[in-house]
Amino acid sequence: MFIELQNHKAHIFEHNKIDNPLSNIFIIPGAGMDHRIGSMIELSRLYSKYNIYSIDLPGHGFTSGQILHTVEEFADFTIQVLKKMGVSNNIFIGHSMGGLIAMDLGLKVETKLTILMNTNYPLMVGDILLDHAKGNLDQASEFFTKYGLYNIPETKIKAKTFGSMGSGFYGRDKGTIKSPYGTKNIENDPQKEINVYPLKRLFNQTQKEILSYDLKTCSAYRNDKLKKLKNIKFIYGGKDKLARYNPESEVHQSIGTEGVTIMDETGHFPYFERPEDLSNILEKLITNSDI
Repeated sequence: MFIELQNHKAHIFEHNKIDNPLSNIFIIPGAGMDHRIGSMIELSRLYSKYNIYSIDLPGHGFTSGQILHTVEEFADFTIQVLKKMGVSNNIFIGHSMGGLIAMDLGLKVETKLTILMNTNYPLMVGDILLDHAKGNLDQASEFFTKYGLYNIPETKIKAKTFGSMGSGFYGRDKGTIKSPYGTKNIENDPQKEINVYPLKRLFNQTQKEILSYDLKTCSAYRNDKLKKLKNIKFIYGGKDKLARYNPESEVHQSIGTEGVTIMDETGHFPYFERPEDLSNILEKLITNSDI
């Protein structure tokens, strides 16, 4: 569905719709991604009790309007969406940058539960990744998946070519591939390119600089009110190189480590690497919030 706001036309993907839900669950995507990550997070066993939505942030997916550059602005955008929808008693699931947005929301509105996936605070982004993200989404997604992925599931694709939404049509043949955002060579391992494509395609956005903007947004976010956070849980990948679990980090020094779950043998993208395990963890956390 689309919601008209003052400066944006917000797109919110509805996974299901029921009357009088126990709560509403909002999935907030990470840097450079959009509502499509929701299709990788299997929560259908919760459909009978919860309305579940995935948000397109400004400049991502189908949400149009002014591009935003701070976590606080993204949180305020989400609050506008919530007010227009007339919903409360909400659960937020945020991945990476989306986790920072969910954290900021938890300091601004009442929340039933906030789940941060692969999010630490502060969430610093290295200069190398920032450089890779400038104007070349294919190069940036290559870097992201190279260092962010630990467990790569096998993808079975029968067609000779595949691709969508601006990423070119990658073939099984070796060599240089061209796309609207640049070129790259898959001489070494074309099968790996096929296997990671379902994840890489989530980075393809109309605004080719959006991932660069988002990564700078992550690095810049600071908040001195972390001790006020309530009802918050963390999910980390045990092999995540992009957002490592650090019990000495500022957020855990402020609110402790009691709500931490670590997924072994998992990198930065658990919904791609271990979707069934992630679904079980999320369902347990959400169900326990009703006790």
